[in-house]
Amino acid sequence: MSAAIEIAETASNNIEQLLQEMFAGDYANNEIALGVLLDGKEEIQIQLKVTRTPSEFIDTDFYDDESAIKPLDQQLKIES
Repeated sequence: MSAAIEIAETASNNIEQLLQEMFAGDYANNEIALGVLLDGKEEIQIQLKVTRTPSEFIDTDFYDDESAIKPLDQQLKIES
């Protein structure tokens, strides 16, 4: 497994907390750095960002809209 995939896999450990904090604080978005890849002297930061600001949405064509677009689990909006 590549180092990039290893870092990206940590997103699943962070996504629900990012969403919970976003809703609890009524923030437009929330983000976290997951790790850094080193390319010689250059650093490449892997980030996870959640946003509900449409102007910040990234244009994309989902390979499978049915699996890429889901209703929000309302439990994420309830403070722990």
